[in-house]
Amino acid sequence: MEAQTATPQADCECGVHPSIFYLLATLLLTSCSTAMLCAAIMTDHWEHVVWDRAALTALANASNTPLQWLLDEKVAKIEDTTNRKGGGGTFLVPMNGGIWTMCVSLEEEEASILSRVGFPSQPTCTNYLADSDYDEPRADWQHRMQNLSISCALVCLIVLGSAALVGAFGVCKHQISAVLITGVMYLLAGLFAMFTLMIIHFKRVQRVSTRGSSAGDDTGDGVVGPRPPALPLLSAREFSTSWSLELGWGGVVLATTTSLLWIMLSKIMRYNPISAMLL
Repeated sequence: MEAQTATPQADCECGVHPSIFYLLATLLLTSCSTAMLCAAIMTDHWEHVVWDRAALTALANASNTPLQWLLDEKVAKIEDTTNRKGGGGTFLVPMNGGIWTMCVSLEEEEASILSRVGFPSQPTCTNYLADSDYDEPRADWQHRMQNLSISCALVCLIVLGSAALVGAFGVCKHQISAVLITGVMYLLAGLFAMFTLMIIHFKRVQRVSTRGSSAGDDTGDGVVGPRPPALPLLSAREFSTSWSLELGWGGVVLATTTSLLWIMLSKIMRYNPISAMLL
């Protein structure tokens, strides 16, 4: 009889406590939220810059600007009438931008074809963090917004890296305070990521509200090559957000949920009498 009663007790002791599944779920969601935020920040598809062909043609005709379409009307070239060899000129190209980069949306083969008609061989991406002599005539509004988004994104990355170290220490060493701090740090990471997303979203708001006006967005986004002091075709540009922004919003939601899970994990480790089984 003693052997028969001991068997169910042994089976019960061998079972996995639900706290183990909670810890695993927390770690899994933490990895997903961290990966999504890092991927969103590091990718360069936060916004796309394209040219409205009809509006661009109308503006070119109105301002007597010689315009030539290339690559199946994907790229427009403003002819340099002073250069009879046909080289040089200003190119109006589609672009995709990140938090600190702006890249030309052309394949290598397309850029090679354009190089025959004077497309510059400079790097196709501009890095706003790099120390270079590149001086883009960005408007004060966009310049300030760009710097704010870069600062918030860098702070978010720093907080995510620190939270990973503190969280690993708290779980491995069973430090409840470290686990609680990890939850707060993920909340801060989500907050700074949300600031970055909002800044990127509203960075062009001044340009949208003044479409067609010379007081609008005066940045050089979408323009490659020598740019006239007052290019009358800039109002034909169209700015749109892309999948990196959506990925970032998903990361913010997961980071907020992750923060709550870490805070609840600290409560479980403090008040659960068998919380030591988590380790």
